Amino acid sequence: MIEEALRVDADGLALEARLAYADDLATPRSAVLICPPHPFLGGDMDNNVLCALSAALVAAGLPVLRFNYRGIGASETDRPLDDDQREFWQHSTCPRYEAEIMRDCASAFDALRGLLPAAALAVVGYSFGCLPALAIAGRAPLARLALISPPLVKWAVATASYDLPLPRALFYAPGDFACPRAQVEALHGAASGARELHVFPDADHFFIGHEAALAAAVTTFLVSR
Repeated sequence: MIEEALRVDADGLALEARLAYADDLATPRSAVLICPPHPFLGGDMDNNVLCALSAALVAAGLPVLRFNYRGIGASETDRPLDDDQREFWQHSTCPRYEAEIMRDCASAFDALRGLLPAAALAVVGYSFGCLPALAIAGRAPLARLALISPPLVKWAVATASYDLPLPRALFYAPGDFACPRAQVEALHGAASGARELHVFPDADHFFIGHEAALAAAVTTFLVSR
């Protein structure tokens, strides 16, 4: 596997990113963007789930772009994030920063499209990353959309935003504190069209020890026809 270090422009800031692909890859027909979890909850592009997903997808022949949100890792920021983090820990949300990282995901998607203009693009969101993944799917043509552990307790997802004219899949653990079974099954059931629901009974929100099984399931969904 080859990983190229890249810089993605977002609002004039350079975001740290990596494009991973197989050593012998020819012109790819498909590629994947992975949107990380909330950075104030430890979400970055080296998250255990993101790394497992990237390795599995690359092994299946799909180039993968993952990145760090502004102010995280080596990604630039236009201000210290101390106040944003303080607001998040006081209110469990920081709308200004969250709006900015939604734009970071949109910029990363546009960067991947620019790098591989002929490839069909898919997007994977994990935890908070499901929200920008849904936003991208609502504005841009995608081949497929995969959502892992959408944080439905804190951020509700409207049925209309998931009821999209493309193949979609939800991946979750029934005991996930952030993604209750009843809510994720309701979201899945209220949508129409091509969609899948994948349950990991022994996992939790972080999928520690279950990364390989999750990555295999997501990869199968993204490469299936």
